[in-house]
Amino acid sequence: MKKIYIHILNIAALIVLLVFNFFAYLGMNFTPPTEPYTAEYTFLASFYLIWGIFYYLQVKQNSFKKFLVLILIELIFLFAWGSFWGSFGHTLLENLLE
Repeated sequence: MKKIYIHILNIAALIVLLVFNFFAYLGMNFTPPTEPYTAEYTFLASFYLIWGIFYYLQVKQNSFKKFLVLILIELIFLFAWGSFWGSFGHTLLENLLE
């Protein structure tokens, strides 16, 4: 029970990811697609993979200071991942997957 703050924070992060991906998925399906959405779905699923990796690393840490450092690294990484792949790398994903 001493690491309950890790689980509470990550459950809140999972809820935020679910809401974000729900609205992204809903927004992609308002118009009929001219091409398959394989790259977009892979991009949305990659957020869950990144979240899961950082969740595992947070559980393995023993101190609160390392936990905070990992949270900051995770937030920066998710922001960078969303900014880069959402704008520039999106065409790369489309070329590879579609």
